[in-house]
Amino acid sequence: MNRNIIILTLCVLCSCTNLKEKVYSDISQEMFFQDKKAVELYMGKAYQTLQGYCTEQSLWTLNIQAADECAVPINNNGAWTEPRYRELQQHTFTASNTLIERGWDFCFDGIAACNDVIKKMSDTSIQFAEKGKIISEIRVLRAFYYFCAMDAWGNIPFSTDPDDKSYPPQKDRAFIFDFIISEIEDSKDDLDDIPSSANYGRTTQGAAYTLLAKIYLNAEEWVGTPMYDKAEEACLRVIESGKYHIENDYKKNFEVVNETSRENIFVIPYDNVYTQTDHSSFVIFMMALDAVNAEKFNIPATVWNGFVCQPDFFELYDTADVRLAATWLYGQQYNSSGQPVSGYIINGVFDEAKYLSGRAQTDGAKLWKWTYQPDVLTSDQQGMSNDYAVFRYADVLYMYAEALIRQGKGVSAAINLADFALIRTRAGLQPFSTLDEETLLKERGIELAWEGWRRQDLIRFGRWGDKWWAKPSSSPAKKLYPLPTRRIRVNPNLVQNPGY
Repeated sequence: MNRNIIILTLCVLCSCTNLKEKVYSDISQEMFFQDKKAVELYMGKAYQTLQGYCTEQSLWTLNIQAADECAVPINNNGAWTEPRYRELQQHTFTASNTLIERGWDFCFDGIAACNDVIKKMSDTSIQFAEKGKIISEIRVLRAFYYFCAMDAWGNIPFSTDPDDKSYPPQKDRAFIFDFIISEIEDSKDDLDDIPSSANYGRTTQGAAYTLLAKIYLNAEEWVGTPMYDKAEEACLRVIESGKYHIENDYKKNFEVVNETSRENIFVIPYDNVYTQTDHSSFVIFMMALDAVNAEKFNIPATVWNGFVCQPDFFELYDTADVRLAATWLYGQQYNSSGQPVSGYIINGVFDEAKYLSGRAQTDGAKLWKWTYQPDVLTSDQQGMSNDYAVFRYADVLYMYAEALIRQGKGVSAAINLADFALIRTRAGLQPFSTLDEETLLKERGIELAWEGWRRQDLIRFGRWGDKWWAKPSSSPAKKLYPLPTRRIRVNPNLVQNPGY
């Protein structure tokens, strides 16, 4: 993202990288909240937590590794042998898995930050026109964090009062589900309805309705009641707003400077100068690339050669699909001068026996969906400047189609939309003339590869327990992650999920 956007959305909103180390205990609320600017500054802590989403051990990497789109095989040089990755790949994950704990902490650190901001802002006597709107947007942000936790763990601890020092009670999914919807419904009309540089990276009406669509689309799985009509309605609120459009170029959504994408609905801003700690950096380049790839992009930082595209997921792509080459590095590789690297041909498909015996450096397509910026990434903790779209308009259009299919309405209302057709034509493919569940699941996987939604999709489509590459069939219990061991020990109100 560029410097102007950073100043606008991070500095003004206090998304500083060391907020967790600031101590306010010696400053009274009245002294700190002197004016509107101070109130907005404090609000930034709720958004700052979002930047931990794309770190190496995070909710995002947890979900993509447990789904069928990403693999972290043992390298033939002995690297990546940590059992936490194998557990996720093979659905043998346990309550002590580090990534499960880090994913949990992302959600509940975010909830705690939102609770604190809402309480402080509600209590302060400072009054200004936007105060109610700011409280509403943090309520929707808190709803997002609760949404992530409910999706991953089901029955979770619940608290909205930062001053309550008792152990939070554990609430079931139905309670959390209703709470999230209530929070969004109470708050959404206060939010900005037009996306702009002023609200970039903040919750808007588009983000609120997209979150509602996701909640309602998964309602049958989560609370046993189909709510596809409500998912359809929420999608239509985004579509009919006319504020979002499909870009002609798929790659525009993932470029280094991607804040102008008209598909962005809710993003996490990153910058290789302003968001640089091990808790706030977008570091996918380190996890995915090897030394040859790093040289190609003139990246002098250490790279780890770990995450690759799962071979059976790689085979989902039509060879004519522009998204194949726009998402993955495969085939003959070239150096920074454009010359082929002798003997370096990446195999997108390789034997699953190599998952444990050790894959060669050339086994496994490597990610480059988010464009790498040459000559910039110079250290292990220096992340990328590409902003991460949590909610993207293409996702809304495909959720709309799914909601129609599941209601038995047919999909003509979706596939006749010009933007819906553009998703396919920009990929060099024919638009859909009809669409069924299996095709839609495949298409969502390709369009949204490694964007964090595949796990949820596979569960909703009844495919989560299937056997796939280097993974045996798994039990329904694995639809939920176990509550982390170290977190369940400190709260006597928490009961572990069945099957763990």
